[in-house]
Amino acid sequence: MPAGNVAGLRAALLAHRRTFAYAGPNTPTSGPNHMRLSRYFLPVLKETPADAQIVSHRLMLRAGMIKQASAGIYSWLPLGYRVLRNIERIVHEEQQRAGHIPMLMPTLQSADLWRESGRYEDYGEEMLRMRDRHDRDMLYGPTNEELITDIFRSNVASYKDLPLTLYHIQWKFRDEIRPRFGVMRGREFLMKDGYNFDVSKEAALHAYNRHLVSYLRTYERMGLQAIPMRADSGPIGGDDTHEFLVLAETGESEVFYDSAVTDLTFGDREIDYDDWDQCRGVLEEFTQRYARTDETHDEAVFHEQVPEGRRRSARGI
Repeated sequence: MPAGNVAGLRAALLAHRRTFAYAGPNTPTSGPNHMRLSRYFLPVLKETPADAQIVSHRLMLRAGMIKQASAGIYSWLPLGYRVLRNIERIVHEEQQRAGHIPMLMPTLQSADLWRESGRYEDYGEEMLRMRDRHDRDMLYGPTNEELITDIFRSNVASYKDLPLTLYHIQWKFRDEIRPRFGVMRGREFLMKDGYNFDVSKEAALHAYNRHLVSYLRTYERMGLQAIPMRADSGPIGGDDTHEFLVLAETGESEVFYDSAVTDLTFGDREIDYDDWDQCRGVLEEFTQRYARTDETHDEAVFHEQVPEGRRRSARGI
């Protein structure tokens, strides 16, 4: 959690000292029920667990938001679960504002699809593999490209059905060697992933730009300044990849950037997601300045493009 959010968390806990407003899945947002804190389940801790190394992890444990079940796997307790659902709501609203269609795919997938794509062995030990009682190879999905492509090819037969962008928010599992920093670097995590299908490269690039705009809006609604940085695509693949990073001392990624990018904000501007030029303009505005992770950093280009007074290196989440 960035340092700026620590004070907000403390203030939120103080505000709920007497009553707790709970908005459940069937509760109207205009009139939430109120529950006395004495009846709420909020197992706060007096002492900081020894293995909690960073502020966000310590506060989430002490505030009764999460409890570790095993290495890199956490139970989301009522207060933390409420925050998680709030974040999910914002993501859903911004995705659907961009015209993306929500769905839900399972956590367990057949290994056959991954063998067909050639990624079953390529993904390495981060993939959790298993066999069911019929001796069929299964896996706990680290991502969903194979499954969504199988759904698409089974149901879409004409170019007239395109463009199409589907997304879901689902639990993922990647068997990290060293899970740490609480939910920041866990093995099980909740992730939004979106998949677009288009008739041309130009249409696909517009879908990419549309996603970027929706993410900018999402992060700003959460009070975060997330910088789109050129990054390595990893096992997912792709020619043009940006990774949104929040600058923080506890970040694992080393980043290099032009300090001018920190002055950019999306603000309350209106955006027509069907306007290719407008979406491309936002992408160019937020990505034209140098901002890269260490995997794609080029020292020569960095010094050529960025004036000395604006060159920055930092850590990012």
